[in-house]
Amino acid sequence: MRKLIYDFIQANSSKKWYLWLMALISGLFLGLSWHGALPLVFIGYVPLLEIERVISISDKKYKGWKVYFFSFITLFIFNVTAYWWLWYASAWATFGAWGANAALMALPVLAYHHTRKISKGKYFHLDFVCWMIAFEYLHMHWDFSWPWLNIGNVLSYTPKLAQWYEYTGAFGGTLWILMLNIYFFSFMVSGRKIVSIFFYLTIPITFSLYLYYTYEEEGTEIETVVVQPNIDCYSEKFRYNARTGEQNTKTYISPRKQVARMIELTEKEITPNTKFIFWPETSISQSIDEKHPDASGEVQLVNKMMQKYPNATLVTGADTYKIYGETPESETARHSERIGYYDVFNTGIRFHQKDSLEFYHKSQLVIGVETIPFPEILKPIILNFGGSSGGLGRQEDRDVFNNGAINVGPIICYESVYGEYVTEYVQNGADFLTVITNDGWWNDTPGHTQHLAFSSLRAIETRKSIARSANTGISCFINQRGDILDPIAYGEMGVEKGNVHINKKMTIYSEYGDFIARIASVLAVTMLVIGFVRNKSNKL
Repeated sequence: MRKLIYDFIQANSSKKWYLWLMALISGLFLGLSWHGALPLVFIGYVPLLEIERVISISDKKYKGWKVYFFSFITLFIFNVTAYWWLWYASAWATFGAWGANAALMALPVLAYHHTRKISKGKYFHLDFVCWMIAFEYLHMHWDFSWPWLNIGNVLSYTPKLAQWYEYTGAFGGTLWILMLNIYFFSFMVSGRKIVSIFFYLTIPITFSLYLYYTYEEEGTEIETVVVQPNIDCYSEKFRYNARTGEQNTKTYISPRKQVARMIELTEKEITPNTKFIFWPETSISQSIDEKHPDASGEVQLVNKMMQKYPNATLVTGADTYKIYGETPESETARHSERIGYYDVFNTGIRFHQKDSLEFYHKSQLVIGVETIPFPEILKPIILNFGGSSGGLGRQEDRDVFNNGAINVGPIICYESVYGEYVTEYVQNGADFLTVITNDGWWNDTPGHTQHLAFSSLRAIETRKSIARSANTGISCFINQRGDILDPIAYGEMGVEKGNVHINKKMTIYSEYGDFIARIASVLAVTMLVIGFVRNKSNKL
């Protein structure tokens, strides 16, 4: 096999179509791995590395621009293949997202090209690994954050292979997968023995399987209930249909009837032993004034239900707002001539019979829908990804909601994609986690299953059970090994009662977060600087 590949390269690498073929293969392999074809990710970057190699040894000008261009083509195909389903929410905005993200993802390949050039290849492609990880880390911590395609996330469909994430987080998976790609690339180019490749492939898999089959759930069990109301977010949940731009005059379900449906579902399963009830993101869609929440008719309905269940705590999503008056108290505050400055939030609310309401404001906001990146520049031209575009308010702290001595971390939708972010709930005392979300924007496509799968990684990283409540699905429970339990099928109305474990121990990843990414980022810059200095010194 290696000889056939080698002969093919020798015969065709100088032809014009060769780089286009490599870009197509790499993009498709990487994209398809996000749809269950996991083995393809172990060789998905090999054609991309080959593109950089062929361009580097050529005698043509503008090599850096050529590397960037073909990297962009590769990664554009990757983006389209991996999350084509985003088109369902907003076609033209999705096209922009594919292009923008591919343009950003091509930058670490360009950085690798220049580092390799000035270091004369002395780092044996370790610079490629470090630059890719450094970019992924940056992509989680700036205004254009979109870490959906971070490489380590690809193991989310196979939690049995990701058990060591409790030590490394998802960046451990990124490191492993990139190293395997380098080994396969080295084998293709220089004939590295296949034994070494399988050695690096099987050790992590064997270790992960050992952890999976020997792990025992930590902590005592409590009874919880998750609700799935199955209210269509385009035609039923809101008056305005974000897809058609029309009013939902015939299909709209009033906020009070939506809450009544969730109360009815809850009371089918709740018992005196139930400790927590979970409703989805924005379950209360009629905006609540946080200073006067009892004025809300929907809040009154929920409080009436909670009076019957003194042992239970309800965590639900809601739209809320705060009015500041004449002084803006945040950077995201809006202004109205009638009420002055105010903030709108995507909120998690805690209800308990004996206590006043508690609020947690979603902080990792979706670009274009809930937040505008670099608003001073982009606000006038930002694309709308579906829903109402604008800047929602957010909070910095990761609040936990309690029922007595038991604490839950309320993760709202997109926040579940961020591993280190989720560990902050654990550091603040969360004994288990909940994900409340609305994944109905993409209909019954791979979007909602990809999002669900990420929660399995968060459970493994923190070794915390997860109760997941999704508006249209999939609602379920996830154990500390990342297994999905008792799922309610997408597009079905339902409620499920299940036990989760209360684990007060912290994993290494919960304590130290993305240490691999921080180390790799420092190494990437260091290798570039050292290569540059040595290159200059040799010219003197």
